[in-house]
Amino acid sequence: MQLQYETERLLLMVCNDEYAPALLSFMQENRDFFAPYEPFREPAFYTEAFQAQVLRAEFQAMLRQTYFRYYLFLKEDPAHIIGTVSFSNISRTDDKSCRVGYKLDKQHTGMGYATEALRFLLPELHKELHIHRVEADILLENEASLRLIERLGFSYEGVARSSHEICGVWRDHLRYSYIFPHQ
Repeated sequence: MQLQYETERLLLMVCNDEYAPALLSFMQENRDFFAPYEPFREPAFYTEAFQAQVLRAEFQAMLRQTYFRYYLFLKEDPAHIIGTVSFSNISRTDDKSCRVGYKLDKQHTGMGYATEALRFLLPELHKELHIHRVEADILLENEASLRLIERLGFSYEGVARSSHEICGVWRDHLRYSYIFPHQ
C-alpha cells in the first residue's frame, strides 16, 4: 500500500507525527459527534502529545503491514483532516483478512466522501496485500454507517454479541463482511 493516493475529490494519506495538531483538531471538533460510537476516551487522548504518539504507532504498524490508517483531506484543503479509513488486524496468513473502520467530520457527512475513499482503498488493499475478506462491525443505531457498508456491497453475517466496549459498556454489533471475488 502506498503512503498517499488521490481520488476525484480527496487526498488519502498515511500521516506522520507532524500531523498531530491537525489530528487533535479533528478529534476535538468531533468529540461529541464520535462519542456514541467509540470507547471512552481519557482526557490525555485530547492532547497533541497523545495524538503524535498515535501517529508514530500507526506509522510503525504500517511499516509492518499490520495496520493502515488513511487520513482524508479535500484536495483544495490539504491541511484539514475531514475523516479517516483504517484497516486493522491485517492477517496475511491463511485467512487473509482484516477489519475496516472509518469516521468523518460532522461537517462532511452525507457528501459521499467515505464512499469515495473506500471504493478506492478496498481494491488497493486486495491488490497490494492480497486481502480476501474485510469485516465491519457496526452498532445497530448507526444508520449512516449501515447504509454506507451496504452500498459498498458488504453482506450481513449476524450479531457479534458484546463485541466492543463503547462508552464503558460492552455492546452488540452487527457484523458485515466483504469477500473479494476470486480471480
